[in-house]
Amino acid sequence: MPTPTTRSKAALLLALGTALACPTPAARPTAPPPVPHAGLRPGDELEIRVFDEERFNGTYEVAEDGSIDFPIVGGVPVTGLTKDQVARELEQRLADGYLNNPHVVVQVKERGNREVSVLGQVNESGSIGWRDGLTLVQAVSLAGGLTPFAAPGRVKLTRRTGNGDETVTLEVSLTAIVDGRAEDLVLRPGDIVFVPESRI
Repeated sequence: MPTPTTRSKAALLLALGTALACPTPAARPTAPPPVPHAGLRPGDELEIRVFDEERFNGTYEVAEDGSIDFPIVGGVPVTGLTKDQVARELEQRLADGYLNNPHVVVQVKERGNREVSVLGQVNESGSIGWRDGLTLVQAVSLAGGLTPFAAPGRVKLTRRTGNGDETVTLEVSLTAIVDGRAEDLVLRPGDIVFVPESRI
């Protein structure tokens, strides 16, 4: 006789594989509601100007580690900060032995990719909105679950390394995650999830 744990694992796999079989959205596991967040993230581009100091003016991208590389002061952590908070932080650092009463203006020039792509053998292939804490299993569920032809043991996750356009691809087993043999992965903005077709 199957144990309660075995039954719950089977139910989750069934939900992933047949998410669209039932028209009611409640039958599909869903990600937690998005948390409003105006702070900066890796990939965001900032236009920074320092009055009467053109050498500092320019566009700065938030690196993968959440910082910007600013002249003279070096790396400045900005993840989670607003543009005004970044301006105040730069003013404090520039005033510390570099400039007399600096005035900094920061504008968000472009937001980094805030989506995750889920492609291949899912029922609603395409892009979904990224949010803090979004996991691989949740993303597949939000993409309509697996088709009957999916190979859940060979899912590919492609992610930017932060070194230019360089990416790395990992093979992940959804089956192992559901069975509790592997941890569910937390996705990052710009991740690409590809569910291949079963060889059988």
